[in-house]
Amino acid sequence: MKVCALLSLFITSAALVSAVKSYSELNLALMACEGFISANMAVCVAGGKTNQDMDCYCNTDPGFGTMADCFIKGYNNDSSIIKSFSQQCNSTVGEFYSKYDKIHFTEFEMPAPKPAATGAKGGKGGKAGGGGGGGGGGGKGQQAAPELSKVPLALEYTKFVPYREAYQMTYNNYNLGFKYGAGLCGYWGIVVVIATISNLFSKLFPGALSGYLPTVYRKNVTLPATFQKKKASSYSYGPVAGLIPSRLESFYVFLFVFLTALLAGINIKHIENNPLNPIRQVEMGHLVADRCGIMTCFLIPLLFLFAGRNNFLQWLTGWSFSTCLMYHRWISRCAATLIMVHGISFSASDIAAGRYATRMAQEFMAWGVVACILAGFTLVQSLLYFRRKCYEVFLIIHIVFAVFFTVGAWFHLSDQGYGEFMYATVAVWALDRFIRLARLASFGVQKAEITLLADETLKIIVPKPNHWKTIPGGHAFVTFLRPTCFWQQHPFTFTTSHDSEGKIVFYVKVKNGITQKMYKHLRKCPGLTTTMNVIIEGPYGNPSNGRRAKDIVYIAGGNGIPGIYSECLDVATKSNSSQSIKLIWVIRHWKSLSWFIDELKKLESTKVQTTIYVTRPDITEGVEHILKCGSEKEKIEGEKSSDVSVVSYPASTMSTLKQELSHVTFIEGRPSMDSHVAEEVKQANGSLAFVTCGHPVMVDDLRYAVTQHMNDTTQRVDFYEQLQTWA
Repeated sequence: MKVCALLSLFITSAALVSAVKSYSELNLALMACEGFISANMAVCVAGGKTNQDMDCYCNTDPGFGTMADCFIKGYNNDSSIIKSFSQQCNSTVGEFYSKYDKIHFTEFEMPAPKPAATGAKGGKGGKAGGGGGGGGGGGKGQQAAPELSKVPLALEYTKFVPYREAYQMTYNNYNLGFKYGAGLCGYWGIVVVIATISNLFSKLFPGALSGYLPTVYRKNVTLPATFQKKKASSYSYGPVAGLIPSRLESFYVFLFVFLTALLAGINIKHIENNPLNPIRQVEMGHLVADRCGIMTCFLIPLLFLFAGRNNFLQWLTGWSFSTCLMYHRWISRCAATLIMVHGISFSASDIAAGRYATRMAQEFMAWGVVACILAGFTLVQSLLYFRRKCYEVFLIIHIVFAVFFTVGAWFHLSDQGYGEFMYATVAVWALDRFIRLARLASFGVQKAEITLLADETLKIIVPKPNHWKTIPGGHAFVTFLRPTCFWQQHPFTFTTSHDSEGKIVFYVKVKNGITQKMYKHLRKCPGLTTTMNVIIEGPYGNPSNGRRAKDIVYIAGGNGIPGIYSECLDVATKSNSSQSIKLIWVIRHWKSLSWFIDELKKLESTKVQTTIYVTRPDITEGVEHILKCGSEKEKIEGEKSSDVSVVSYPASTMSTLKQELSHVTFIEGRPSMDSHVAEEVKQANGSLAFVTCGHPVMVDDLRYAVTQHMNDTTQRVDFYEQLQTWA
C-alpha cells in the first residue's frame, strides 16, 4: 500500500511538470514586436503567443529586417534576445548583425499611414469594417489576409515602450503564476522534508537533543498550543467555532496563507497606454484573474492529496490523519479564495470590456462558474459547526460538492490547456479510492458481535483475516451493513481480543448518530447483544514514537483507552528490563470498568504500573454491570438471590473488583496533570515520554503541563497526542 501511495507522488509530479507552460524572453519580445509592427503594417502573417511565423522572420528581408530593428532599437540591443533569435533561425549572432547591417543601410522605409476607418468597430471578423461583413458591427465574415510589406520597415520606437511593457506584464504574468504556484507546492515540500527528518531522527535517536536549546525550542515552538492551552479543544466566538493547531503547525499555516496572498498580488501593475487592454479595469481584472487561476491549479492536487486516507505523507512525516486533514482544510481555504477572486476578477474585466454575455455563453465558462460556486459552498459547508452538527450528512454533501467541483474544473481547465492539473488531481483521488477498496476487499465481510456494556459503550468484536496485521494504537473504519447506514464509515481505535489473536475489538462510546441508533437497537436485543455483518477498512495509524523513551507514561481518558492500552501492552511485551511503563486511566464512573475489566486483568502479568482515577466515585448507578463481566460472574450471581437490589451490594462489588485487580491502584477524584508531570519529570533518569488520548480538555491540560516542566530536568521530555480530531 505504501508503494501505491508513493506512486501517487510520481503521477502528480509528472502531470504537474508536463502542465507547466512558459513564455521565454524571446517569446515575449517576438509578441511585443509583432504587435507593434502589425499596428503599423504587417511584414509577416501574425501568429499569436508562441506561434509566430519564424520562417518569415528568419528568411525574408522584410520580416528579418523589421524584427531585428525592433530587437536592437526597441529592446536596446538585448544580447540574450538576439542570441535566442539567432539560434531559432539556425544562425549565429555574428550572422545576425551582418545580415541586419546590409538590410539597414539599403532597404528600410517608413510605412505609409493606414487609412482612417470608415465603419464602426466590428465583431471578431475584423477591425473597423475589415474582415468581410465586420463593418458596422453587422457580421463576422471571413477575415481577409493582411497586406504585407515588401520591404523592411523603419519604425519610430519611441512609441514602443507601452507595447514592450504591456506584453511583458500580460504574458510574463502567466510565467509568474506558474512559478508562484510551483513555489507554494515547493513550500509544502520543504515542510514535509523537515517533518520527515524530525520523524526519522526521533525514531533513531529518541533520547538525543536534550540540551538547553533543543528543549527551549520544543517548549516554545513544537509542542505548545498556539495560544494558552487549547489545541484539541475548540475555540468559540458566538456561533463561529474552530480548532487552532499547535504553535509550529500554526506557523506553517500562517506562512502559507501569507505567501499565497503575497504571491497572488505582487508584480502586477497598470501599464499606461496599454495597447492590449486600454481600459484599466479590464487590464487589472485580467491580470489578477490569470494569476489567481494559475496558482490555484497547483493547489488543487495538493488539497486532494492531504485529504486521502492512504496519504504517503503520513508514513514519511509521522503526521496523524487529523494533522493532514487540518492542512487539507487550510490549503482548501486558500484555493477556494483564489478561485473566487479569479471568477470575480474575470467577471469585472469582461463587464468593463463589454464582452461578459459573449464570454458567459461559452461552455468552458459555464463549467468554470460551476466550479467557482461549489468552491464557495464547500468553503462554508466545511466549517466546524456543520462538521459537528451531523458529520455523516456533512461528509456526503462534502463528497458530492467535491465531485462536481472536480468535473467543473476539469472541463474549464482542459479547454484552456491546463487539463494536466486535473489529471493529477483525479489520479491522486482515484488511487486513494482504489487502495481503500482493496483494503475493504482484503478484509471481507465479517460477522461482528456487538454488545452494549454499562449502558454507555458498544463492544464490537470482529474476526479478522490471518493476513490482516493489527497496529498498536491504530484505528480502522467500520461499515455496518444495515439498510440505514451501509454507506457510512466510522473511524474507531481498536485493540486485540484478550482471548484470541484472531479478533479485533472496538470499544465505542455511545454518542449521537450511528452509535445512538445502535444503542437503541441493542436495548431491544436479548442480553443486549446482537450480531451484524460489517466490513473494515484499515488498519491505519502508527504507534507513537514515545515507545522508544526510557520511561513512558500512557494517560487515557474514558473511551480513549483502547488505542492507548493496545500500544502500552505492545510496548510492555517487547520492553527491555530497564524501561518503565505506566498506564493512567481516568474514568467518570465505576461502571466504566465493566467493559474493560478483562483487558485490565491481562496487565497483571506485565510490568505496566496501572492507576485508575474515578472522578465521580459517589455515583454507584450501573455498578451492577461489573458483576456481569469477568471470571467472577457466575460465583457472585450464585451468591446473590434474584430479588436483591443493586444498591445492596456496591461495597461488596468494589471489594471483589479490587481483589480481581490487585495490581491496579484506584484513586477517587480528578487527577492533576500538572502534579503528575512534575513528579514524573522529577523522577526521570532517562528520556521521558507522555502519550495520551482522551477528552480534549484533559489532553490540552497534559500538553500544557509537559511544556511547563520540560526545563525541570536535563533529560529529554516528549509529548505525543493520539487523539484524532476529525470533526
